[in-house]
Amino acid sequence: MVKLRHLLLGIPAALALECRPEGRIVPAPRNLKDSPTFQRALQNLTTTLDGAFNGKIRTSWDPRNVSLSFALVGLDQTEPSAPMWEYHHLSSNNVNGTKSLNRHSQYLVGSISKVITDAVLLRSGVNIDDPVTKYLPSLHNDTSLINWDNISLRALGGQLAGIPANYGFSEYYYIKEWFESLGFPHVEDNAYPACGVIGLNTACTKEDLLTGMLRSYAQAPPQARPVYSNVAYTILSLALEAATGKNYSAQLRDFFTAPLGMSSTFLSPGDDSVAVIPPGESTWGSDYGIDAPGGGLVSTVADLSVFVHAILSRNPSLASDTTIREWLQPRTFSGSRSNAVGFPWEIFRPRPELLFPGYDEATASGGHTVTIHAKDGAAYGYHARIALLDEYGLGLVLLTAGNQDALRDIYDAALALLIPAVDAVARQQAAAGYGGVFKGRSSNEKGAVAVNATIEMDGVSLRLTGLHRNGTNILESLPQLWAVTLSEFLPSLDMTGVYRLYPTDIERRAVLPGGREVIEEDWKVWWEVLPSAKSELPGSGLSDDDCLTWTLADWMHYGGEPADRVVFVRDVESGDILGLDAPFLRTGIMERSEE
Repeated sequence: MVKLRHLLLGIPAALALECRPEGRIVPAPRNLKDSPTFQRALQNLTTTLDGAFNGKIRTSWDPRNVSLSFALVGLDQTEPSAPMWEYHHLSSNNVNGTKSLNRHSQYLVGSISKVITDAVLLRSGVNIDDPVTKYLPSLHNDTSLINWDNISLRALGGQLAGIPANYGFSEYYYIKEWFESLGFPHVEDNAYPACGVIGLNTACTKEDLLTGMLRSYAQAPPQARPVYSNVAYTILSLALEAATGKNYSAQLRDFFTAPLGMSSTFLSPGDDSVAVIPPGESTWGSDYGIDAPGGGLVSTVADLSVFVHAILSRNPSLASDTTIREWLQPRTFSGSRSNAVGFPWEIFRPRPELLFPGYDEATASGGHTVTIHAKDGAAYGYHARIALLDEYGLGLVLLTAGNQDALRDIYDAALALLIPAVDAVARQQAAAGYGGVFKGRSSNEKGAVAVNATIEMDGVSLRLTGLHRNGTNILESLPQLWAVTLSEFLPSLDMTGVYRLYPTDIERRAVLPGGREVIEEDWKVWWEVLPSAKSELPGSGLSDDDCLTWTLADWMHYGGEPADRVVFVRDVESGDILGLDAPFLRTGIMERSEE
């Protein structure tokens, strides 16, 4: 415990917002359609996109060759397939396909297929920790260069199998003479993979692929580091076929699209009459065969909005609340401090100063690190992305046909314009809904005593700035309680009285004595610790960013109740906050004061 104390003492109080519980800082905003702040951001985004496509804003890509369908998905939308905002632009150079672009227009979505295949796996009922050789025993082979017995279905779906990106595909036989002209040696045709090589042989069958995998090189040991693999999802789907008796098309329909009502998501090829087909060469109309699970699906803005909405709303038709929360957890680091890899989410945490113009690094105020769960997808002529801003209950769906570079520029512009606005709305609503003075009377054996609490919002979070019982300032007493009970092995609390509050997402329904139905919301007081004095040893201050305050929750109790737990009481029908309870003080519900 002495080691823990030394580690924790190095955390400066100024890093409060960058050393906090993972997840929401305040509840996700509601009724965004009624927010002038948010509507201005949407109008700004619309104007920006118009400017890019009509040539008034310079871009690195030719807008005449780019089609776009873009949707913003939110918890408030009335129908999962009807986004809260959408924008469509049909390229002026499009010759084939639809002439009327809308949310039901079809695009190739590339590797968004991977996250859908993972959803199929989660819903299949198959144990995702089973080794793949349980279902594909031919991969159990002592001559294989890859130890398939140590690769689970979870590893395949989370890019942690350490296996090749592809088999056959990405070799271009028809330009081998050009390679030889560059100095590469001549190789015979039998040196190439037995299937999937462009210009040489046919697409791989199941048997071809599994045989080829026995001759392929491992890229990393299983679970060592993420290795991007398309073929992993083909192998995953083949394992599910062996386990369920359903081919991939049936898996997709029975486990995913039918339960969610996503009838326009299926294996390529799609319907030319409603398709967005870019000018020039593309892979629209291709049959991806056994490679479809990793990149060969067709979908629409409407369908992907349903999918994103199901995740944000924790729709049981997709999975249980716990399963979805687990699904969004990172599985491994990517090698960058801004990125992690999930199942198979590409998790991005942009620097807050790039998102929030008012961010102050010295005090960590005016903005914060936002976690974005995205899945990118590309096919020849197409680029697609879905992104979850789970903290705000929002998601983005972007589908493009044409220049591959356009999506990134549009996506970055959308994040820069929307996140500060929605964050501001969330904080405004939290300050109005949860802030204020709460008063009550607590009964004990000597009679009733007065209790009150004050909640305020600053540039970081909601704060408990006042807590009194019978005239005693409890916030001043808490560090003393901590010192007496915990100071021998935990650090001293910050005496500045910065008691920050964060939602835990734990709620219960209850009925008040008068019959009123309410929701009880558990919130946590987040302790901040005193920074240690700097020493003259080399590396002094190096651990300042080592955020370990998450280890301090639920340590200090009084009479069996955690001293860091407070409960907001919210009316079921109106959603209004009615009162606040500090159970460790036996306050009961302190009602909001109108003073």
